[in-house]
Amino acid sequence: MTNINFEVVKIEKAQKDGCVRAEIKFNNSSKIYTYIRRAYKNRLTIDGTQIEFDNNYNVISIEKIYETKGVKKTSTAKQVKAVADQIKEEMEANGIEVPKNVTIPNVETNNGEIHHEKYEQIKTCLECNIPVYLAGPAGSGKNHTVEQIAKENGWNFYFSNSVQQEYKLTGFIDAGGDYHETEFYKACTDEHECIFFLDEMDASIPEVLVLLNAAIANGYFEFPNGRVNLKHIHFVAAGNTVGSGADEMYTGRMVLDQATLDRFAIIDFDYSLRIEMAISKNNSDLVTFIHELRDVAKTNGIRATFSYRCITMVTKLERTGMDMATIIKIAVVKGLDKDTINTLYLNGSTKYHKALNEVRVA
Repeated sequence: MTNINFEVVKIEKAQKDGCVRAEIKFNNSSKIYTYIRRAYKNRLTIDGTQIEFDNNYNVISIEKIYETKGVKKTSTAKQVKAVADQIKEEMEANGIEVPKNVTIPNVETNNGEIHHEKYEQIKTCLECNIPVYLAGPAGSGKNHTVEQIAKENGWNFYFSNSVQQEYKLTGFIDAGGDYHETEFYKACTDEHECIFFLDEMDASIPEVLVLLNAAIANGYFEFPNGRVNLKHIHFVAAGNTVGSGADEMYTGRMVLDQATLDRFAIIDFDYSLRIEMAISKNNSDLVTFIHELRDVAKTNGIRATFSYRCITMVTKLERTGMDMATIIKIAVVKGLDKDTINTLYLNGSTKYHKALNEVRVA
């Protein structure tokens, strides 16, 4: 049990088929953490450690099988409340309200990291080996959130963007007889638990999705160099639409058939206010300004994305002392023509509103 940094308090059957519920207490904490894990032949893995138990859920052995880079939760209820209160106080101090349809969440920190509101939903589904499809706007942090979950659980992470040719998923054997592997192949053959993340699934060709469906349904995949049984892989896909095809914002998206969607738990993944407040250094004026821009763009049918990247760029450039009107031009309304910019009328008095008005007048 060398390097085992926790003790198993209890193991029992979980509500989800094939999953167990494990209560763990780490050596440096008196708090008990609950993990829902899929068990294989009375074995489960937590923090790179394999726990074997009998049919009565009594622990037989605990063995460290690999080192992880995971980070264990250290936040307490008081820390959670403190961060949430800080956001509320900041917004109230500036005389502004929380944007419409948005509520201040209970912020959970993980060694300084901020988690999306849907973090625990996604994590629970994956721990029960349920494939997840995240549907949300561009730049909302889908990739980053899944990476956070992989890191916390000590799982490896494999990523692939929209797939336009089958061989980019399956790999291929060249004229010399050598097999060229893909990220999907690496994930399927990983000896440890891992996540395969297919981004922009709604922009991938239908033939690829049929192959992915078969892998999820059958528990194995036929690669050009032979069959691989899928034992430790968790599937996550993401898209900007819920499989409904192209719309005004995302014109290159395809309709996903019900056979594909039925394989996944579909989770709406929008921009997170807690993340916006974190990356803007609690700048409620900037966050509210961006929310108002999104509302106006949606109302007027403007194809524009005001994402976390936009907030990040404004925050960084503002520190340099750059003129705010210039910042708005290159970081906020970038790519929009003059007529479109002139339709972005906001009724506010912050420096961001004033700078936007300067750009509009110019």
